[in-house]
Formats: sequence, C-alpha cells, structure tokens
Amino acid sequence: MRAPKALISTSTFSSPRGVQAISLRGKAVGVVGFNARPIACSLKKAGATVYVSDYWGDEDLVACSEEWTSVLSPKPHERQRQPIEKPLHEALVGNLLDLISPDRHLDYIMFGSGFDDHPEPLQTLCEHTSLVGNNIDAIRRARDRKLIESYLTQIGIRFPLTLPAEEYLTERRKMEFPLVFRPSTSGGGAGIRLIRNRMALEKRMETCNDPSGYFVQEYVRGLDVSCSVLGTGKESSVLSVQGQLIGMPLAGQNCSFAYCGNYIPVHLSKSSILRIEEASASLCTELGLRGSNGFDFVVTPSGEPVLMEVNPRIQGSLELLETAGCPSVTSLHFEAHNGSLPDKRCKLGAAVKLIVYARRDQEVSGLTGFPGAVDRTLDGVCVRRGDPICTLLQTGDSVVECYHRASGIAARIM
Repeated sequence: MRAPKALISTSTFSSPRGVQAISLRGKAVGVVGFNARPIACSLKKAGATVYVSDYWGDEDLVACSEEWTSVLSPKPHERQRQPIEKPLHEALVGNLLDLISPDRHLDYIMFGSGFDDHPEPLQTLCEHTSLVGNNIDAIRRARDRKLIESYLTQIGIRFPLTLPAEEYLTERRKMEFPLVFRPSTSGGGAGIRLIRNRMALEKRMETCNDPSGYFVQEYVRGLDVSCSVLGTGKESSVLSVQGQLIGMPLAGQNCSFAYCGNYIPVHLSKSSILRIEEASASLCTELGLRGSNGFDFVVTPSGEPVLMEVNPRIQGSLELLETAGCPSVTSLHFEAHNGSLPDKRCKLGAAVKLIVYARRDQEVSGLTGFPGAVDRTLDGVCVRRGDPICTLLQTGDSVVECYHRASGIAARIM
C-alpha cells in the first residue's frame, strides 16, 4: 500500500489551497439522511436553497429548508409509525425523488447518516444530479472491517477483535467477557448490547431473527472520541477531534451505546491526539474518501487509541463545530469534494451537543422556550420512551460549564 499524504495543522482556517473554492450561494441543494436538519441549516447559512428528506420531520426543518418531507409524519398527539413498504434508506431516497421531480432542478445532493451500510440507493440520486461526498465504492471500502484492519496493522493502530456471533459460539473462539454484541449494520449505537457472560449471549442469539447478521466484538474500555477529516480522495486534512457522549443517563439513555452528542475540547494527552489525527488522516487518504468523514475511537486508560469504525459522510458533530466557531462545515465538505483543502485549522471554543431522549412515553410541548434547543419535536406529539425529543447546543468558557448548563436544561425538559 502507498504512504498516504496526511496533512495536520493547528491554526485557524484561512483561504483554501489548491482549486478555487466554489460557492454554495444561490445553489439548489438536496439533503437526505436520518437526521438531515443540521446539514440543511448549515447549507442555508451558506446561502443555498435547500430541499430535505429526513426521518423525523422536526419543527425547525421549516426554518432551514425551502421544502421538506419525512418518513415519520408528526401530528398533534401522535408520531406516525405505520410500517413503511421499503427499508429506511430506500424510503429516504424515494421521498427526496418525489420532492424534487419532475420539474425541480438540483445543483447538488448531500447525504448524512442512514447510508453507511446501505449506500446502493444513493446511486439513483447520481442519475439526477451531482452527489457531494463519497461514491458507493468508497463507502463500501470505509465499512470493510478486514480492509481497515489490514491497513491499521501497518500503521500500528489497534482494531477491536470482531467475530461472527455464530462462529464465536460454535467454534469456542476466545474472547473475554464482557463483550459487545452488535448487528452487522448499525447506526447511532442502535441494537448494540454489552454481554457479560456466555449464557446471556446464547439468550440474546435466541431472540435474533437472523443470527448470522450479528457479531461479537472485544469490549474496549476508555474515552469515546471522534476525528473529523476532510479528504479530496488523494490527500486529507484533519478538521477536529471531539469527545463523544455515549449512553448518557442524563440524556435519558441508561447503560446503552446510544449516541448522545459530542463535546469540544476533549482532554487527552498531546501524543494521543496526534496519533488519532495521523491515523485518521492517513486512513482517509488510503480509502480514497472525499468530503468530511468521521473516525470513531476509544482511547484506553493508557492513552492508546483504538479505532471502532469509519463514518464516510458528514457527521453528527457538524453543528457542534459550527457552534464552537468553525466556518460552514458543509462548505468545507463541498470544497474538499472538489479537491480543495484548507490551509489551517479552526480555532474552536468550548461547546457541548446533547441529545435529549424521552425517559417514558409522553406528550412534548414548549421546546422553543429552552435555550439552544434544536431538532425540536412538534408541540403535542407523543413520543415513546427512547425517542429523541430535541438536541441542546451550549457554548461557554469551559466544557464543564457547557455540560452543566446542558444537563440542567435536559432535566427541565424531561
């Protein structure tokens, strides 16, 4: 394998180098994803006209898009959950096509979460206009565990031991408990469980409709972080390293692997951060990724970063970074896709993003009255336990200050 060109800098952003940056101002851009609102709002701030297909249909989509559609149709006293006729990733794409055809022209389409393990429907969008970000082949490479592990071995970064669950049970493969039980395709921590002994694993397998679709993975204890990297397909530059909030009780997610947000700055040694940045940028280039991409790590108590997965698209940290002082992430994503990387790094202040989940089945109201609340569920909608209610964005002089303020608001909401 070649030695990728990884560019790591530490100052504020200046003008991009290389290709002349192309503005998004005045462009018509479609956005498709499980939660597309943050991307849509970033694009609107960059001057684009935005059309959205997402899952939730939150209240603040109205303010950041020209027109939008959602898989769920929130109404007073209910959140529509009728079975959809096709898989979610296909429904998201189909809804966007219904929204834009036949008369509306889009200059570009950006995609968010929901396609990491199912990129095929994105090919249909390529037939209508330019897709900004990775193509299907690049997405598949980014989710190929064997390919990633092979490269990480060369650069001295660990990847957790992962085995098909059936193989682990039948062949008596060795892996210490507790271990992680996870579906072969997942997003946001959905369906991932911590298993403490063999009996619990066997019981979990008995409940699976298709046991062959599950893996067991070495459980790595440590600090959850992610690294955002801009790539042109030939070279890469680190955008940021941020902490991840996973399974937070104050967010309504007790003892789970659910994604609950991010924070910045993350308190790690300089050597650990440097290893994370170098590995992420190097792997981004090796995989030929374009635009903004995410690399999730767990940093062990000894300071060793262990790569957990690659997210080959704009990440959930987008709005955190923009709140903390980064210029438009969607513009940087677009410029990187077109071959232009920034000369320098953002100077970021302290910020926290916290997703608030329902602790019980309840009716939601009054979210506009809470400071920093986005992804707001419509007034009068009944949510189920475990549903996201809203997202809180807070800035301040320190992470501790931001975290305390966000947790206080979350408690008032719940």
